[in-house]
Amino acid sequence: MKEEPTIKIYNTPIELGLRSLIILETSKNQVMDLEKIMYLDYLCLNTSDIGGPESLHAPIPSRGVQVFSKKELIQKGLSIMMTKELIQLVVKPEGFFYQITEAGTLFLGLFQTKYFLDLVNRSTWVLEKWGNSSTHEIKSFIDVNIQNWGGDFLSLDDSNNS
Repeated sequence: MKEEPTIKIYNTPIELGLRSLIILETSKNQVMDLEKIMYLDYLCLNTSDIGGPESLHAPIPSRGVQVFSKKELIQKGLSIMMTKELIQLVVKPEGFFYQITEAGTLFLGLFQTKYFLDLVNRSTWVLEKWGNSSTHEIKSFIDVNIQNWGGDFLSLDDSNNS
């Protein structure tokens, strides 16, 4: 009997490309660099870390490191979205930026799952709070707080062993 192939979607360029597409859509047509998308992606999944609604994904220990670990996957996801003309590359003197296309907006209109709608709600909340901030301002906020995110898993016994 032939075994069915396993299709992996979690933490793949496709998943991160779709999340990036949602971030760009809820940004009200802003152009964003890779770094800003990377930071906003983390914040969208972990909204309770920053005083927002319940996080979309379950909290894990030391989750703050996820901010930087997905940069390459996000970049690959953006490339996939560009090949499908859902995102366009905008070249400026300051660097490379991404922007959703009309096709990208139409494509997102096809999704209606609860997870998708929850992600759009989280992204909207994050963009209202951080959308007008520079990449540097968001990075500074993350740098100050990153050690706290996931530190809630340390027990009292762990702190006494220092």
